[in-house]
Amino acid sequence: MGGQARIDSFTALSEFRASLATFASIAANALDEAGTDIQRTIQWLREDRYRHWKSQVEARTSQYTRAKLALKQREVLDRAIAGTRSGCVEERRAVQIAERRLRDAENKFRLVRVYGRQIEKESLEYKGAIHGLISAIEVDIPNACASLDHMVNSLEQYVALAPPETPLSSREGIDSPVVQPPEETVADDRNREPNENAELPAPEEAKP
Repeated sequence: MGGQARIDSFTALSEFRASLATFASIAANALDEAGTDIQRTIQWLREDRYRHWKSQVEARTSQYTRAKLALKQREVLDRAIAGTRSGCVEERRAVQIAERRLRDAENKFRLVRVYGRQIEKESLEYKGAIHGLISAIEVDIPNACASLDHMVNSLEQYVALAPPETPLSSREGIDSPVVQPPEETVADDRNREPNENAELPAPEEAKP
């Protein structure tokens, strides 16, 4: 291989994997709690508050009807006895109180229905908004943790391998200096080379 792997520590991969798992667990619990709270609130509005204020409207309607009837009877009675229409202060006050309580119950009953529809709409939007996070918690993060586990295992196996030893002959060939010829041999070779400045011997005279 042309390159080398330098591995100082793979503990960070294990720590990152643990952080991912912790985040997924905390996020999943938070989403579960939020979903439970939403469903509990919807149920509380649909059932508990709806039934309560509906019954209050019915009960206060009856009270208001009785208060008006009592006022009418008192007016008739006073006219029959005294021949004049009396103030009927107590009866009129009772009618006013009963009417105010009835209007309050009707308003609360109306708000319960409005808030019930609104929270259902908000709940659907919330589920759409957290769809990506749920997918990450249920699919992406488990896949990432599995990949990190595989990487850590591979690195542990790699680090456990002993490096191959370099053959002695190869090290000697690399470390040994270049062999130089002996100095005497070099000197002899130099002596054998012709000297251009040396005087050549005179040719012998030809004999008659």
